[in-house]
Amino acid sequence: MSVMDFADYRLRMRAGAPGRSQRSYYLVGLTQGVRRGVRAAAAEPRRRLAGAILARNPRAVVHDPVDSWLRTETQVPAEFHRLTGLAGASDVCVAWLPDSDSAADAVAEIQAAHRGGATVVVITGETDDFVVRAFATVVLPDLDAFTDWLHAQAA
Repeated sequence: MSVMDFADYRLRMRAGAPGRSQRSYYLVGLTQGVRRGVRAAAAEPRRRLAGAILARNPRAVVHDPVDSWLRTETQVPAEFHRLTGLAGASDVCVAWLPDSDSAADAVAEIQAAHRGGATVVVITGETDDFVVRAFATVVLPDLDAFTDWLHAQAA
């Protein structure tokens, strides 16, 4: 999985919008990683999401804010704003929300992506959640449905 610096990403955007093969994906999880730490149970779905994206599109750029956060826990407000800006600049924002707490944790990233014009894909069983209803472009029930959605997008 490659993590691209936001400044480098913006330079690429100014040079011309990427084609479908160079789409950028943002995996929601900044607040979850900060508040809860990244437990093994939460890390596995993140790996599956990134793996599904890269298996379908090896040239895609996958931004994982948890990776970035673990490398730089200094300057918390600046890093938070940088990463939510990255969510807003990405083509697709993917949020795996297994419970209602995770939906509340994800609101800043999902809202930034929605405002930035990204396709917001939410993977959850909590379809009545306000955050999901307000900001999701696509709601999917599980990780397998996400893989199917990726295949349909490429067709």
